[in-house]
Amino acid sequence: MERKPQQQTLSIRISDALREFLERSRKVISNGRGESVSTSDVAKMLLESAKDDRLDFRLEVAELQRAATKSMWEIRCKWEHQQDLSRAEWIFLAQYIQVACEEVGGDAGMPTPAAYAALLEAVLAVRGLRRSRGVELDRYYLGNIGTQEEAAVNERQLDPDLVPRVTARWIQQLRESPASPEKPSFAGRNFYVSIRDEELPDIVALNRVLRPHIETLFRLAARGHWMREHEPVRSFRDRQIFADTIPAVKAAGFRLEFSVSSQGEVSILVMMDDKDVMYPLGNYPEIREFAAMLERTGPEEWRGVHFRAYTVEEGEKPMRFYFRNVRDDIALGFSAEEWRQLRELFAQAGAMPKLQRLYKELSLVYGEL
Repeated sequence: MERKPQQQTLSIRISDALREFLERSRKVISNGRGESVSTSDVAKMLLESAKDDRLDFRLEVAELQRAATKSMWEIRCKWEHQQDLSRAEWIFLAQYIQVACEEVGGDAGMPTPAAYAALLEAVLAVRGLRRSRGVELDRYYLGNIGTQEEAAVNERQLDPDLVPRVTARWIQQLRESPASPEKPSFAGRNFYVSIRDEELPDIVALNRVLRPHIETLFRLAARGHWMREHEPVRSFRDRQIFADTIPAVKAAGFRLEFSVSSQGEVSILVMMDDKDVMYPLGNYPEIREFAAMLERTGPEEWRGVHFRAYTVEEGEKPMRFYFRNVRDDIALGFSAEEWRQLRELFAQAGAMPKLQRLYKELSLVYGEL
């Protein structure tokens, strides 16, 4: 009987920097489909890659993660200069897109149905490039977005048109019923795994099919980056000077005053004349959440990252609206009419072209919030 060669164990000392690289690589490889790998597994993969004169593109993501905000900014610059992204860069973005879809942000209405529709279209575009049938990947995709066709899922030979059919139904629903609360929150996993695991012809083809969706994909990635890293995606080396001034807006007892920094950061001072209060909103994430809170607070309590809001009814007394900042726990109360006026004032401000231009840029800095 021929004996199989025994596995050899090799013990080596490594630096802290190399250990951190291996740990980042382990997280990248373990992400997505619930795979579990050890740090020694990753080291073995690196050694095998070196032997074959190749480096698994997934491990390049670990280097991008080492300076995540810088990597995000460089990817944005490449996109805006119409340069192709590497597969590692797409995987790097896809990780943050998954975070954007699955982790709780300030506004439960975000990401928007339109963003989810574009994300699902991107998954189909990548899947359309595959060079092998990929039955197991299709099963994984369906497990994340669901299907009513149970018999087709249980068959050994999965219908190759099932994933496109189910995904198309989702896209149609998201486009035609944007007010529906139902969203495919695990669509980000499908995008991540499609980029990482589909057998694709080349990187040029991948960039070609994703180019129509890249602005939406980057905004989703920027959202996930903000939620995970708490840093805006901008360059402080190449400072951009914004000279816009935003005129104040006012209505019955309220006034909004705006300031714009040289980096294009907007802050709002909410003047409440009847309460003799000046309330500051310091950055884009706070402003977006405050506006969403005004729109959506009702019988159910609003719970965001920055604010909590609720209503109170006692006997025959009129309904009162309250909000508080979770940072200082100070609460302010409003009548239903005051709340309506403040909500409409924020809607009026948000419709101003100058502010819309700034918000569009800030949505690339902080993501879709």
